Amino acid sequence: MNIFAVHSFGFFNLWLLMVLYALPILLTIIFHRHVFYPTSSRFSSSRSSREHTLFIVSKIIMLIYFLYAIVVPAHLDASCAITGFIIYVIGFAFYSAAWITIATSEGGKVFSNGPFRFSRHPVYISSAVLFIGAGFVSKSYFFLGLSLLVGISHMRNAFAEEKICLETFGDEYRRYMANTPRWFGRPAPRTNKDT
Repeated sequence: MNIFAVHSFGFFNLWLLMVLYALPILLTIIFHRHVFYPTSSRFSSSRSSREHTLFIVSKIIMLIYFLYAIVVPAHLDASCAITGFIIYVIGFAFYSAAWITIATSEGGKVFSNGPFRFSRHPVYISSAVLFIGAGFVSKSYFFLGLSLLVGISHMRNAFAEEKICLETFGDEYRRYMANTPRWFGRPAPRTNKDT
């Protein structure tokens, strides 16, 4: 690994991994946007000014990261890069499963199936994992550091999201919080009411 990547425009750059990252979100927005309706109206109004600022900063950092990925070649010629690609694929599989769960759910209910049984925020945690994988694929300490920064800033949004879910879903979300770890852990126990 080097401190900085050798920059070049090319087809096999990290922008491919960023496009893959964006696909599940875009497809859900295009074909199943109704699942966002119960919380979307509260998303901006429920955030404190500090939370709103942190949200905007995290999106600016992510935009810079995505734009920088355009000129960072994807290297699969070293063990750290191959390991990074495997980490990316694992993160992307969990990430895609979370978005499939969101897209196939009914709006107005707490997501508690699929990856949401293992984590209250599988989109955030899997995003961080796949960003770190992309960092290793770049073979650049700078891009790896930027990947960590993007992952952490992205995960920071989970705290504000939980407040919104508590306001929207009340006791149902409190029960979900009591049975499901924030980041990752054992699946929530199933009850007759869950089936």
